[in-house]
Amino acid sequence: MDKKNLILGGFLIILIAMAYVYQGPFKDWRANLGKPENFLADININEINKIEVSQNEKVTILEKLEERWKIAGTKDFYVRDNIIGGMFDNLKQAAKEDLELVSANKDKKNDFQTNKESGVHVKLMQGEKVLMDFIVGKLASDFASTYISQPEAEKTYLVKINLNSSFDRDDWYDKTIFSSDKEKITRIRFQYPTREFTIEKQDDIWTGILPYAFDVDEDEVDEVLDIMSNLTAAKIPEQIFAETGLDKHSIIIQAIGEDIDNIIMVGGDNGEELYYTKKGDSDNIYLITKEQRDELDKRIEDLR
Repeated sequence: MDKKNLILGGFLIILIAMAYVYQGPFKDWRANLGKPENFLADININEINKIEVSQNEKVTILEKLEERWKIAGTKDFYVRDNIIGGMFDNLKQAAKEDLELVSANKDKKNDFQTNKESGVHVKLMQGEKVLMDFIVGKLASDFASTYISQPEAEKTYLVKINLNSSFDRDDWYDKTIFSSDKEKITRIRFQYPTREFTIEKQDDIWTGILPYAFDVDEDEVDEVLDIMSNLTAAKIPEQIFAETGLDKHSIIIQAIGEDIDNIIMVGGDNGEELYYTKKGDSDNIYLITKEQRDELDKRIEDLR
């Protein structure tokens, strides 16, 4: 190969290298030039065992106990698994997204609800150590992006993830009272102030066994089974036992079966046609609907 071809070959190699740099690293560098740093990128989900959410002077603290998240300061209330799972999924995705600077004016933060007064202040913690805190503002007009900021910063950013739905909420409480397989229930005991009776499933047929034998309508039992196996509270009231009427034991139902022992106690109403309820193995107080309460208020003749 002569000297001329060597020179041309060298130039070709240089041009190819320059094209690669221009289209690759240089292009990426140019694209990232001036792009805001994503402060959420430093989040390590595995280190978080406590979350503090503050909004409108109300503070909710979530604490990790083994694999579940408990609402601090409550007797035995936990966060629904799908809520906490969705929150962490959104945080992980937000950490990967680019931030768009929408305002550098501190006075504009109220418009985006990214100040402490109007937004949701989130602290991700490990024990008492704050790993990250930030303000979650309102949703953008696409209803898929969220305005965010840091508490003392002047700038507000847009991240293309709906963080608002993860933190701007008042339904942290898991309202599940029972979640069982109703096909495994084989006995139901009904107890009221003036009567008590029991039905049992024998050879796949429900029949009354106490205080005497009586026939049972399968459809009537099925409505009770639905409640005693899968029941969700309508609301979570203030946890003040004295106001519930639960001490009067007006309704006590027990459903028994394979790995199932569901006991429910129903007290008085709260003035809104919702009835105070608790499980036999927990001090948590729930509210169920009047329709659900009425389905549990049975006489033997109602089941025939």
